[in-house]
Amino acid sequence: MSKDARVYCAQGPEFINPTAEGTLSNTSFVFKDLFDVGGYVTGAGNPTWLATHQPAEKTSPLIVALLAQGAKCVGRVQTDELAYSLNGQNIHYGTPQNPLAPECIPGGSSSGSAVAVARGDADFAIGTDTGGSVRVPASYCGLFGLRPTLHKLDLSHCFELAGSFDTAGVFAKTLPMLNQAFATLCAAPQPGQIQSRLFLDDAFSALLGKARLERLQIWCQTVGVSLIRGDVLAKNGWQLDALSELFRTIQGFEIIRLHGEWLSQHGDSLDPAIAARVEWSRQITPEQYQAAQAEQAKFAEQIHRAIASFDGVWVLPTTPSGPPRLDMPADELAIYRSQLMGMTSVAGLSGLPQLHIPMTGLEEGPCGISLIGAAQSEGDLIASAMALTQSQSSKQSNACVSEQ
Repeated sequence: MSKDARVYCAQGPEFINPTAEGTLSNTSFVFKDLFDVGGYVTGAGNPTWLATHQPAEKTSPLIVALLAQGAKCVGRVQTDELAYSLNGQNIHYGTPQNPLAPECIPGGSSSGSAVAVARGDADFAIGTDTGGSVRVPASYCGLFGLRPTLHKLDLSHCFELAGSFDTAGVFAKTLPMLNQAFATLCAAPQPGQIQSRLFLDDAFSALLGKARLERLQIWCQTVGVSLIRGDVLAKNGWQLDALSELFRTIQGFEIIRLHGEWLSQHGDSLDPAIAARVEWSRQITPEQYQAAQAEQAKFAEQIHRAIASFDGVWVLPTTPSGPPRLDMPADELAIYRSQLMGMTSVAGLSGLPQLHIPMTGLEEGPCGISLIGAAQSEGDLIASAMALTQSQSSKQSNACVSEQ
């Protein structure tokens, strides 16, 4: 029986057996069609890219590490074209069906990674995250999803989109599985401390909505975590729409700088929506790019300082809501995407780790919250998420929210 072409790539490999026994023995994984496997062509979600590139000479060290710890690879999975989208839609191969919300998009660009895990094809998956490409599909498909600290994981022998933001990331249905896979990828165990304080910036309060806020308050009260409110972003003059624009400027310039020649020759092979982003990116000048980099450095310094002085982690909605419907008009989806990128750009611009935590049973559909911590604090994020989610079944009650 052939595999679902909306999820799995025809060029393979279909399977890669583990190279040794280890901590991941008897587990399985899939990898996004951006990671190289020696002897196979990396397709980057576009058939013309696939046809115009040669087989990889080496295999991604992340895949090598997983195989060496006993995990079995069960396929290469689809991505949005050139990883330049957050929707999970691909006009060439089709849109993978969201297992939790079949009438909605699965999220991208690591669409195949999220869908394969959500429907039980694999125990975990690796993807990449530039502007939210692990966090968003994790949210829409009801998974835990980790974007680590920038440069934490080795991205050699992997397609590059925008080097200022590209990271590898992990999807899993459970935190222990995610933690085990991540520990293997970074070649070290990840001990962490449960954080007793969560900070919710006012910029995210309305986007969080009543249902998620109440659920978060219950979680915090149940495990004795303080939820503290404040307005760090506004006090420093940052608005989410400006952060989205800042991120897109840097990302767009780097995409053209790296892939401009190929895009000039083969841009007509792209989804029109992605082609429009490419054309917008071509208008970015070096001066605008340099000015954006300076603003990014200022933002990153302020966020790093704010998190360090808070002595805890930040909490925010991962996405504005549950996944948009497949039939959402393109203009509405574009507006939604801009709002979404304002949220995902906080970790992207600061280079800090972010962990998505799903919330089950919400009327708006699969979505949840995220934790953002200091650089290299992935262990703290995972430990804190484990503590919070132990209260998933707790009865509803009121929780006090202090003001900062």
